Amino acid sequence: MRNPQRLNVPIHLERDQPEPLQDQLTAQLRRAILRGQLTARTRMPSTRTLADVLGISRGVALAAYETLLAEGYIAGRRGSGTYVSGRAPEAAGCPPAPTAARVSGADLADLRADRPSAQAFPLAAWRAAWRRASHQAPPVEEPPAAGLPELRAAITAHLRESRGLVLDGHEVVVTAGYADALELLLRAQGRPAPVIALEDPAPQQLRIALGRLGTVLPLRTDASGARPDLIPAACDVVAVLPERGHPLGARMPIERRQALASWARESGGLVLEPAFDGLFNAALGPLPSVLAVGEPSSTAMVGSFCDILTPTLRLSYAVVPRHLAGEIEEGMSAGHGQPSFTCQLAVTDLLSSGCVSRRVERLSGLYEAKRALVRQVLGAYPDTRLLGADTGSSATLLLPVHVKAESVAAELLERRIRVAGLAGFHHPRSVPKNGIVFGFGHLDAVTLRRVLHAISRTLDDHCLARRTAA
Repeated sequence: MRNPQRLNVPIHLERDQPEPLQDQLTAQLRRAILRGQLTARTRMPSTRTLADVLGISRGVALAAYETLLAEGYIAGRRGSGTYVSGRAPEAAGCPPAPTAARVSGADLADLRADRPSAQAFPLAAWRAAWRRASHQAPPVEEPPAAGLPELRAAITAHLRESRGLVLDGHEVVVTAGYADALELLLRAQGRPAPVIALEDPAPQQLRIALGRLGTVLPLRTDASGARPDLIPAACDVVAVLPERGHPLGARMPIERRQALASWARESGGLVLEPAFDGLFNAALGPLPSVLAVGEPSSTAMVGSFCDILTPTLRLSYAVVPRHLAGEIEEGMSAGHGQPSFTCQLAVTDLLSSGCVSRRVERLSGLYEAKRALVRQVLGAYPDTRLLGADTGSSATLLLPVHVKAESVAAELLERRIRVAGLAGFHHPRSVPKNGIVFGFGHLDAVTLRRVLHAISRTLDDHCLARRTAA
């Protein structure tokens, strides 16, 4: 493609690459700024001009500019246009995008699976929501303990649109953090030290948070997720991830969801479904949530917007049985913090305007391209099993018994790549599987290719055979 007018740098966008056009454009403009091809205070062409010259949609150019604005490489001047910043973030000694792990030089590519993506962040909508929220004077009295009514309604609508969940017998309660939501929910049951069955393996942070509230027991899983027939006796709560059991990626069939509902009905226990799984694959056929197939009095959900927006938001929510809502509100009044009034207004705006749902769609597309690349490279080793690479933004590679996961992780660290061992996701009483867990959603396409190449070299060093192309 031709160079854009008034930019005078080479821009080459490849439509047949898995990396989206806006990410290619962002990376090339960022590189031009860092190399000095675009000097400080250079005026950037308008997004319309850039789109016309490159033959792309204006939305692609706008998304690239929004990312560069968020990273500090360019800045907007009211009524004047967009300019290269006086000092680029790296030149000023500051890190670039906070979640952009790279593997060049001494940089460490951190592939921990809990890192959200900053790519194509909806900065314009984010700024607008906070600006509108700041225009409202804060109330004289404290906001309602359960959260602003308009925010609770917006979260209800979001769950209905994203999960088909109709909350007839539940209430939404807004909290300042995920751990707060869990504590308020479990304490409202009136059991001071509940026995909690958590599917095994499971996210480490979830196990730690639940372990602070009661006794956590492992619930065995297989290729279809948690097994309701093996729920330990005398359990008060069962915590499962039916949409995408992290880190193995299993999706629970409807029969098991119904079996969980039957267990709760017969035992008087509670089924807890975290809401941070399963959002990033539009191709998945809809399956009813455990909340939809179970009794409202015995099912609950806890979630946040960390994976969609940012972990720094400090806003979470709990979907609780209606009969517990009053007790939870009293617990919040007794000392649990709440998100600020302005924060609640801004998130309400982001939900109601459709920004969050568009962000989910955008991330789904980004992650699918990356998942395809992971499957292509690591699926070539017949002696390993790649799990979870069809949904979400992380995957697990099961290794043969003669190749120790600890050894692979150590060798990757020498290559400046940090992965997690699968053993760390298992309950201490369980026999762990032999594998590594890695997140890739936060990596740009170039970095992802380099990382996968390094993983392949490490597997080759352990003499694992590759399938040859036909």
